[in-house]
Amino acid sequence: MGLREKEFLKAEFSSYYKKHEPDYPHMIEQREFGFGFEKKIDFRHKRFSTHKELWDYLITNAPLFCSYSVAYYTAPEAKPMDAKIMVNSDLVFDIDVHGCTSHTNKFVCESCLGKAKSDTIHLIEDFLVPDFGIDKKQISVNFSGNRGYHIHVNDERYMGLGQKERLEIVNFLNGIGIDAGIFCEHGPRVESPAWFGRIAKCISKKLESGAIKTTKRHEYLEGISKGMWSGICESTWFYREFEECRKSLAANVDAQVTTDVHRLIRLPGTIHGETGLVAKKVANLERFEPLRDAVFADDSEVEVEITGHVPPLAIGGMQFDEINNKKARLPKYYAVYLIAKNAARLV
Repeated sequence: MGLREKEFLKAEFSSYYKKHEPDYPHMIEQREFGFGFEKKIDFRHKRFSTHKELWDYLITNAPLFCSYSVAYYTAPEAKPMDAKIMVNSDLVFDIDVHGCTSHTNKFVCESCLGKAKSDTIHLIEDFLVPDFGIDKKQISVNFSGNRGYHIHVNDERYMGLGQKERLEIVNFLNGIGIDAGIFCEHGPRVESPAWFGRIAKCISKKLESGAIKTTKRHEYLEGISKGMWSGICESTWFYREFEECRKSLAANVDAQVTTDVHRLIRLPGTIHGETGLVAKKVANLERFEPLRDAVFADDSEVEVEITGHVPPLAIGGMQFDEINNKKARLPKYYAVYLIAKNAARLV
């Protein structure tokens, strides 16, 4: 990204911040902040005593990236890390999507962002609420500004957990260590709680749909309804289907984000420097569409030169065709996105 493009983004970001305050984290004076002007975090160990201090900083400096600590510290500005004296740390999960067949990983689309949304709903509805007993009112969801969501658990019962305990949670969510032998010994039904019930239901659905080829389908389904798995567990297909169910039902959260109690994570209400999209708090996840609802710039035209291949994209409520190595006049919100992606430069 050239100097003109950086100055363009800085001006647009600053203009946005003049009209929009970020979503301030709880107990801001105990949080560490980090900022990026060239990369995601160029420097950290920054502390703000008030909301206004942070807002003024964003307006004046317009960083490409703004992150804050999930941890609460006595002295968040201190160096080295041990000198900060950690008090507590929020429990946070990160869900991203990668490997869409429609484009390279440089871009995102409605389809892959839809997958990240469904994975987020799966984490909350199928794990955090029923398995961990977390009230939905204590769960907040933030669009990361790029290719996924950050899920924050605002429950004091989980704030004091160390890295080991958080890794155990991640392993549980990702289905790591779920043992087929113990599953068979317990003889779960589809209504059984947690992983045993999920896998029992998954195998039951596969039998009902005919996805599992067997002449004993009705016998096996009756056995599952009674929690009797001996015949099923001795079948040649069981362990294969058990593993497929485990993988398909996993929450697939990023272990590094959840286990790192000192993690800096995107501040909601700030713009992501790699997309020009706002990392937003999401009130209604079902209705939220990132490429529509996280756009901040207006639709005035900007002339840019596309530097490479840009796939078809729906953004800002408009559908755009693919563009290859040519000049184009685009709505500012799309120009901001492509410049932030380093896929276009100003003419």
